[in-house]
Amino acid sequence: MDKLLAMKVFCRVYEAESFKLASDSLNISRPMVTRYINSIEEELGTKLLQRNTRNISVTHAGRKYYQHCVAILEAVDEAESEIGELTQKPKGLLKVSVPMDFGLSHLVPLLEKFSRLYPQIELDIDFSDKRVDMMESGVDIAIRGGDLGGDQFVARRLCKLIGFVCASPDYVLAHGMPTHLDELKDHSCLLYGNAQAPDRWSLTDEEGALRTVRVSGVLRTNNGSALTRFALAGLGIIYQPDFLVAKHIESGKLVNILPHYKGYEFSFYAIYPQRKLMSIKTRLLLAFLQDELGSMT
Repeated sequence: MDKLLAMKVFCRVYEAESFKLASDSLNISRPMVTRYINSIEEELGTKLLQRNTRNISVTHAGRKYYQHCVAILEAVDEAESEIGELTQKPKGLLKVSVPMDFGLSHLVPLLEKFSRLYPQIELDIDFSDKRVDMMESGVDIAIRGGDLGGDQFVARRLCKLIGFVCASPDYVLAHGMPTHLDELKDHSCLLYGNAQAPDRWSLTDEEGALRTVRVSGVLRTNNGSALTRFALAGLGIIYQPDFLVAKHIESGKLVNILPHYKGYEFSFYAIYPQRKLMSIKTRLLLAFLQDELGSMT
């Protein structure tokens, strides 16, 4: 007996609640359907289906066996699909959503490299800091940071970043250097509109306690690069991740405010829909990004 085919027959009878409909959909004779079901029941030593001339009903053992059959058949399909993909060059459309600032500064060069490695994969890249409905948008993989929320997707960490509170030397010269977190309340702070609480900045003090201060300012935007440029122009104090400000702090164009406090830590993740079968294109990009960005962790 072909056990996999017997499982398919049983599952079709279970789902259709009919030997005739199962035989029609599988394009095999009704006596053959009956033979497969009898063979499974004889091998298991129990009844899976109770049937009479009018209808069938499923036994408790039949319901349990159906659950196992579905899992086994799905695993076989997944394995065959994966091996089939490995025998071919990866190709086709891959939809990617990346955050604006981190995407431009770090991901564009990497996606360019990935495209050269796999020229038959067609990349469709959306730059956005907003949360994305991956099922509705058809996005295969999205890069997002911070608190992701929800359990409708799988997340794999790519890298970790640290936030710095900083301002230009001109701003410090004109308004003074804060020495304590609470003093930020008396300064013009440039706010990042996409943060969950743009006017509440949290840092860890020297004793390891998390402290939060409510800040304010006359300028708010949803773009970190724009905030950094405003800070460089001396318009106020910003709280932004190292990938945006580290080079300016190193060059002296920005000053690290409150260096004895530790800024927030957050990670960027690759997220993708919760489904058992991931395309080879998505797996390749995920592995590539984890390898390339792993040194930032």
